[in-house]
Amino acid sequence: MTGLKQLNQQELVEVRNLLEIEKIKTLRMQYSYLMDSRQLPAFYDLFDEEALCEFGPYGVWKGKNQITENFNAVFKDTLDDAFWSMHANTGHQVKITGPNSAQGQIYLLDIVTDKKPDENPFLWFAVYDEDYIKKGHEWKIKRSSIHFLWPEKHLDPKFIGR
Repeated sequence: MTGLKQLNQQELVEVRNLLEIEKIKTLRMQYSYLMDSRQLPAFYDLFDEEALCEFGPYGVWKGKNQITENFNAVFKDTLDDAFWSMHANTGHQVKITGPNSAQGQIYLLDIVTDKKPDENPFLWFAVYDEDYIKKGHEWKIKRSSIHFLWPEKHLDPKFIGR
């Protein structure tokens, strides 16, 4: 490298982790976009075959088949209505926990788009707590737990401090 200090081994590990974190953040942004635009087959492919979804009032869903069935049931009235809601995410923190594993948290502002200007468009404020798994060169969602904060609170005490 001309004029620049070469990276040491630790810095190379950090750069590799940053690349993997960026891939996970892209996966997570695809989650919201594909769900909201109702591109559901591509959305379901973001999950590992044995994924677990812990969604408070919506229940606990185990495995990609049950996740697919239950999302279809939740969306049954809006399957053909792209962007009926928008899952706006912010503050994504990701930590690489192993060569093929990571965990993260991300804030959710769930907005309904069919409201009049003088109506409250917010459906939920929540925090996703997730585990990710790398299969080959691709990251998948292994576990997604939603901790709802408003308008109802469904917060697992074990989440705080994780």
